Parts: sequence; C-alpha cells; structure tokens
Amino acid sequence: MSSTRTPLLLILTACLALAGLFYYLYASSSKERFDWRDSWPKKAYKETDPEPYGTQIAHRLLSDYFPKKKLTDITRKISADLPRDSTQHLNYIFVGEGMFLDSLDTEQLLGFVQAGNTAFISSKSVPFDLMFHVYYEQCGEDDWDEYKTFSDTLAKLSLPQPDGKSIQTTAHYARQNLPAGYQWHHIPVRYFCAALSHRPIGHLNDSLINFAMFTYGKGRFLLHTNPVVFSNYSLLRPETHAYVEGLLAWLPEGDLYWDGLSRVPEMVARRANANRRGGPSRTLDEEHPLTYILQQPALAWGWYILMGLTGLWFLFRAKRRQRVIPILKKNENSSYEFISTIANLHFREKNYDGLCQQSMKLFLAQIRERYNLVAVVNPVTNLPRTDDEYFRRLAAVSEVPEVAVRDIFNQYAASVQYETNEEMMVNLHLAMEGFFKKAK
Repeated sequence: MSSTRTPLLLILTACLALAGLFYYLYASSSKERFDWRDSWPKKAYKETDPEPYGTQIAHRLLSDYFPKKKLTDITRKISADLPRDSTQHLNYIFVGEGMFLDSLDTEQLLGFVQAGNTAFISSKSVPFDLMFHVYYEQCGEDDWDEYKTFSDTLAKLSLPQPDGKSIQTTAHYARQNLPAGYQWHHIPVRYFCAALSHRPIGHLNDSLINFAMFTYGKGRFLLHTNPVVFSNYSLLRPETHAYVEGLLAWLPEGDLYWDGLSRVPEMVARRANANRRGGPSRTLDEEHPLTYILQQPALAWGWYILMGLTGLWFLFRAKRRQRVIPILKKNENSSYEFISTIANLHFREKNYDGLCQQSMKLFLAQIRERYNLVAVVNPVTNLPRTDDEYFRRLAAVSEVPEVAVRDIFNQYAASVQYETNEEMMVNLHLAMEGFFKKAK
C-alpha cells in the first residue's frame, strides 16, 4: 500500500512546483522593467537615474564634452556653489520639469551671467523672478508669461548651428516603447522684436520657438522648452542625440556646473509663478523664513523634533507644575566667632598654657597642609616630635631662616616646661605670625 502512495506523492509535488514556476514567470513578464514616468517623482530627469526619463546619459556626455574642462555638481545651493564674478566663460546647466530659485539663488545666477558666463535652462517652466530681470525690457506691453503648449506624440525639431549649418530631426515621446501624447512647450513669438537683442534660435514644427537666447550683461541665458530631449530614452536615438549635441554647441568652451537641486515638479513651478504674478493661490508664499530649513532634510527633521519636544514640554507642564522653591539664607561660617569666643574665654581665665598649646596645634596643622611636613605632638610631654632634618626641610620649603623656625619651637617648649605668663604667650604668637609673613 505504501509503495503505491509514493509515486502519487511525487507526481503531486512536481505539479505544485511547475505551477509555482509558471506563476513566477507570468508575474515577472507582466511586471514593468522600467519606470516610464517623465513627470515627478523626484528621480525624473535626475542625473543618477538610468530609467528612460532620467538624465544619466546627458550627465555623462557633459562630463567629457569639453577637453580639459570639468563638470561640477551643485551639491549645496546655487548661492553657495556657483561663482558669481568669474569671467572664464563658465556654463550653468539645468534640466528638469520645473525650476525653483529663492531670492539668493536668483541674485547669484544673475550675477554669474552678468559677468560674462552662460546659463542653459531646459525646463517646462522658468521662474518669473528670474525673467523679471532677464526680460526687463519688453516688446511692447507683453509681460512675461508661462510657456505655451500643444499635444502630440512627436514634434519636428529644427536647430541652426553657430557655424551656419542646420539640424532637422523628429523627437518622439513614448510609454513602454509605444507612442503617447505629450505636451510640447514653446515660447510665444510676441516676446521677440527687432528693438531687443533677445532672439529665437530653434523651432518646433518650423514656426514655434523652443530655443532662444536672452542676453544679460556680458553673458546670456539659453532657454530650451523641452527637457525630454535630454532624457536617456531620447539620447539613445541617434537623431535626437545629434540634436542635443547641436544644442550644446551653443555653449562656450569652459567648466560646467550641473544643477540638480533646483529641480521641482512643473505644477510647483507654475504655482510659484502664479504667486509672484499675484494670481489666486491656496498655498503659503515660498519665501517664508522656514524655506531653507524645510528644503534641507536634516534641518527639517531637526525642526520637527524641536516642535514635538516643545509640544510635549507644554503638555506635561500643564498637567504638573512644581511649587516655587523658597530662597534659603546663605549658610554663615561661625568658626571664626567660635575661635574668638574660646580665645577670649582662655584669656579672661589667664589660661596662657592652653592658648600656647592651641596656637602650636594650629601652627603645626598649617605646616602640614601647606608643606606636607608632619610633627606629631607627644601626648605625655605635649611637645612636637621634631629633629634636625625636620627643621632643615621646613626652613628650605618656607624660605624662612632655620634659626627663626627653631625659635618658635624653643619658645613653645619653654611655655610647656615653665609656668607661662602673658608675655611668653604674646612672644610665641608674634613669632608664629612673623613666620607666616615671611614664608613662601
């Protein structure tokens, strides 16, 4: 009976294993291998992202674009990492959906370009605070507004080169390698006129401006409206790769600064522009005092912890408050009063022997504390046990002549051996006082 059960058990186990294998293969094949989102999350257009709409390839291309020139990533802020007054034909590069600059960053970037450098900004929205200065001289009454858009799966790109040649190509947008609709951005033609030095360079579908130059001071801003061409997906297409190199040909040869910190979602950038323009908004102004703190993860967590601890402190303080601790009077040292009282008592009783003995005890105690020399008093004779070595050491450390030291002990020995009078007591006190005045 057991022999017939064994084959059935093996067959059942094999069936379960095959079912699990088929399920794993099905789940693996149905799972997307890549993240095809070109809008926010944070890694969209990120320089370290290998996904289709990251900019890892563009970042690597720029790192070796100019021989003997370096690419620097801005890791703190524009106001901290971007040189302001350099005239070495440096380049600032930004690629992303939207761009957010605080007042310090805006001032730093304007100073950077005004000194003779170039800022290349490829985004779907550009900050109004920046364009207020760049487009300060207007064409007629046309104030700066957001880029315009149209939807399509592809767009025809045309780009003249500084050497007079022209690049013609078609840019595609896709999801999972399938064509999909995309909002192509362009700059309205009304912002350009013969009276100003600002001029269009590249076009979409032959007539819509998607690449333009705005001079500022000794430098220039190069504004590009379709950052999707800098994505990994686009740069893997040979025709788009040639177009991107054509865009970079407008940069002067020099060091490059890549800004990945100012990248924000397009809606955030447009909302910030609406606030600057005075349009309706339900959000707080981005320039509130906590802007910088909340932008830095470490400082933001520190702020939240501080607020939490403050709330806990108020909570427990409201539940339990300790009564005010009364002020206690300072303790007074009455030792001197006690000594004075005892001395007066001995003096009135004419107990000169007792005063001499107390004086010698205090003298020996101070010698012990100050010079670490010990002379024990014999309880039978009331005389300190001293020798020639003790006197020599005491005279040496105190720098008092040995004769004066011996005189103190001789006077005390006389007060012990003979009946002590007031004069002997006074002379002993004066000898001890004279010792401490001369001692070092």
